[in-house]
Amino acid sequence: MTHYQCGSCSYQSVHLGEAQQHSHQTGHVCIGKDGAGPAGGKFGKAKVVVSASASVLAATTIGVLAWKYRGLQEEQEELQTKHEGLLSMAAGLVVQFAESTAENESLKSENDYLKSATGASKTLKSYDC
Repeated sequence: MTHYQCGSCSYQSVHLGEAQQHSHQTGHVCIGKDGAGPAGGKFGKAKVVVSASASVLAATTIGVLAWKYRGLQEEQEELQTKHEGLLSMAAGLVVQFAESTAENESLKSENDYLKSATGASKTLKSYDC
């Protein structure tokens, strides 16, 4: 007697009709086990074809997923490089801003000094001949 085992879940049956119904409902593939069916024959060939087809499908799926994963990895690396470049640019802008702020404060202090009586007096004395 042939037992049918689902290749995707734990479903088992001894009736071909039930195994086919499970396959139709779930999309899973049930494979005959225990070899009690005819050796060779139509069913033996069908099992080999189903098994070979499932192997090809699995290999193709793995290949597609690996290709997709590699593409995503490359995209992630590219985005990481862009991110690092933007961080570097932002750090440079922060440094420039800090330098210009310090220079602005220095110029404000100098301007305030020159406007003061002491600063104005020293400036005028420096032009005396």
